[in-house]
Amino acid sequence: MKFIVAVLAPLLGLLLAVSAMASEVLQAGVHYDLITPATTARMDRPEVVEVFNFKCPHCYTLHRELKEWVKKNKDRFSFRSLPIFWGEQTDLPARAFFVAQAMGKEAEMQMALFKAHFDQNANIESESDLMFIAEEIGLDNKQFQAKLRDFGISTQVAQALQFKKEHGVTGTPTLIVNGRYRLQARHAAGNWPRLFVIAEALMTMP
Repeated sequence: MKFIVAVLAPLLGLLLAVSAMASEVLQAGVHYDLITPATTARMDRPEVVEVFNFKCPHCYTLHRELKEWVKKNKDRFSFRSLPIFWGEQTDLPARAFFVAQAMGKEAEMQMALFKAHFDQNANIESESDLMFIAEEIGLDNKQFQAKLRDFGISTQVAQALQFKKEHGVTGTPTLIVNGRYRLQARHAAGNWPRLFVIAEALMTMP
């Protein structure tokens, strides 16, 4: 019974969100923010970019539902995740993410870093802790450490921060749809299924 509830709960939430928005007309400043000028040229298919921070509790709560939504709709749009950092935070968690991505373990590293910070009280800005996490998800420690400060990884970190700046991202989690629309939790009153419904509607907008 618990399994059935766990499976059906997200679907029910999405159906309720769709029903609640059926009569609404999307408005800039209410349901989304308009990015001016748009940063992405016309693409063959819609694109959604998740901008997140590994120490953001809302990013962690969104994570599972977001991945399920993406999995169910993988043929409808392209998706990618970009880790960023704020203030005195270091870039090490973002570096670990991009290294794992290059080594074919992006999803595992993203979840492992969230769990390490929020559930295990680990220091995800410690290189030694990151080495342990990398080993736990099956990455070769020597390769991971060698790539951690690689020039290509540094470039990806810089590009993520540039993306944040160009798209006016001031908080996380943020979804960028087609390089034209910026979505944050406040646009959906913190209701993740509602956020996904808005994102899907924005994909069809010019």
